[in-house]
Amino acid sequence: MKQIKISSILLLVSFLLMLTGWVSAQEIPERGIFFSTEEDFITGVTPDDGNPIISDGDLLNSRGFVYMRNYDLVKRFDIKDDLGLDAADVIIEKERLVAFSTELDHPHGVFTAGDLLVTNRAIIPNAALLAGFDIPRNLDLGLDAVQFIGKTETIVECLNMISEKGPDFLRENPQALRELLKEFEIDIWFSTEGTGPWPKEPRFLDGDLLSAASGIIVARNSMLLPNTVPAGIMDRGVDFGLDAVMMAERVSERKLIRFSTEILYRKTRPWFTDGDVLRIGNGVVIPHYDLIKGFEVKAKFLGLDALSYPH
Repeated sequence: MKQIKISSILLLVSFLLMLTGWVSAQEIPERGIFFSTEEDFITGVTPDDGNPIISDGDLLNSRGFVYMRNYDLVKRFDIKDDLGLDAADVIIEKERLVAFSTELDHPHGVFTAGDLLVTNRAIIPNAALLAGFDIPRNLDLGLDAVQFIGKTETIVECLNMISEKGPDFLRENPQALRELLKEFEIDIWFSTEGTGPWPKEPRFLDGDLLSAASGIIVARNSMLLPNTVPAGIMDRGVDFGLDAVMMAERVSERKLIRFSTEILYRKTRPWFTDGDVLRIGNGVVIPHYDLIKGFEVKAKFLGLDALSYPH
């Protein structure tokens, strides 16, 4: 009887915490969530290739398996080195069509860490993503998070066209990306690693979510995080960064945004780490450990660099 009473109290406390936004319901679908970590680690579950070393450049699934090694992502660009993984959007899971960015530049200049790459060999330069923000073409601000918006079939059609036109197409005509996105009625939501431009009136911060098609800020860092968090340089004094973003549906509805930050917050509730998955304007929906526990890793925190729902 005493045990039942304690269990009831714990359930009541959990319910009250959910109402206040301190604890949120889990949002991991049956097929898992794709992600990458900031740190390398040894998995306790043997991967299909037999290699227990997991790189911060590998794309993982929360069910406890390696979806794509970094080599599988970058080999289409004539490279065998592990360049890390900074952003990812799994466009078609079964076909392994993935849009992503790396932590490091290509050693022979094929792409930079700020370019958006696709496993069909398409390259979307950083300058093309930023074309709507009046950023100098030679200023590469990096790429930290990415989420495609629109119908999957038209996204694929657009990416195939970019691939067929070759890597110089968008390098020479950065504005052409906006025209293509509008033609196909799709968008690319993304964040950068740098702020552009400083010093007095930055157009955006590296914690803001941007739109490549319209050249606007989809959601400022201050909007992404609760009012209790001092987010937003201009509003409350701190930019928490935007390290990864994902949406269960590819529609332009901000309420569906799920993301992780560059830095943690522990002062007031709802607190979070830079490895947790957060809901826009509220608390944690997926604790970091729930993403990595399927790998039977000895550490409880490995950071978070990329996120993507299965589509």
